[in-house]
Amino acid sequence: MIITDVKTYLLELDFKIKIGSMPRFKATGLYTNIITDEGIDGWALSHWNLSNLAQKQFIDEAIKRLVIKKDPFMIEEIFQELYQNTNRILFGIPQSTSAIMIACWDIIGKATKQPIYKLIGGRKNKIKAYASMPRGYSAKAAVGAVQAALEPELGGFEAVKLRIGNGPKKDEEIIKNVRDAFPDIDIMVDANSGYTSVSEALKVANICDKYRVAWLEEPISTDNLKGLAKIREKSPVEIAGGENDFGMFRFEDILSTESFDIIQPDVTRSGGYLQLKKIDAMAEVKGVRCIPHIFGFGHILAANLHLVMSTRCDWCEFPFIPDEYQLLEEPIKAEKGWVSAIDKPGLGVEVNKKMLEENLVK
Repeated sequence: MIITDVKTYLLELDFKIKIGSMPRFKATGLYTNIITDEGIDGWALSHWNLSNLAQKQFIDEAIKRLVIKKDPFMIEEIFQELYQNTNRILFGIPQSTSAIMIACWDIIGKATKQPIYKLIGGRKNKIKAYASMPRGYSAKAAVGAVQAALEPELGGFEAVKLRIGNGPKKDEEIIKNVRDAFPDIDIMVDANSGYTSVSEALKVANICDKYRVAWLEEPISTDNLKGLAKIREKSPVEIAGGENDFGMFRFEDILSTESFDIIQPDVTRSGGYLQLKKIDAMAEVKGVRCIPHIFGFGHILAANLHLVMSTRCDWCEFPFIPDEYQLLEEPIKAEKGWVSAIDKPGLGVEVNKKMLEENLVK
């Protein structure tokens, strides 16, 4: 089997997103489709970012030339080819390498008639999930959103992640209101690098401790590993992060500086399945938890779900968005706060062709 073509499809939906302290941006997605000479194809989706169009051009002009005529089963060969010729000289877009890796595994799964999680080392077939809120809310709206997530028909979650990062006072108001309304649920919070100093981040960490928050995610920029290490050393709650970091060498830096209690690589951003298995192994040796980041449309959830089912990960982040915005023929659902493995070959999901066509940027 050889790769004969790589196609990309840029989608743009009719709404914008505001996540925590991040700027508002369009809800877009880039699908990568690898074609083979045996009629088996593989799909992957890249996370919403500020320019999926730039990523599309990069794959169309550069990545495609590197993978044509490659055997999709030769995963490590393809990864090294991409890494040495793109990311090594800083022109690479990590999501692009990750997309090629995932699409190849989708092909491998379809060819062998096995779900990806079993091919990379199945460890479980069910995992507890937390509802990850799609945007920042006022305190009152946050309570309403959490109440919705607890409803059985919407997943019956018993854990939620709130978006914060707009100042300790506003953050405390949101966390306090949710904790007061729901004293028994698990609460995680994500500041999306909303703070710029160790001292301010520690104020928020102490607020989190006051209201029994499980972990504080990305209080400051994840480029600032020394600052994060200081926060982690003094924080009364666990510090998490790493969703935007790529490859095992970067995570070795993260682990060596002891910047996080929990690392959160994303299979669609951090290098694909084999890189994340290596990263998880490094973290396990150091006694650090690995709970992958998951956010975006359904193919991103599916890709990471296969990873968490093959590792020691004990939580699944579940994007709390309407089913139709998963853009899947059959949406992935949580039941009583748990998510089951996808047991169909490859990724085991199909893009909603009607929504793909309706939202395609041509």
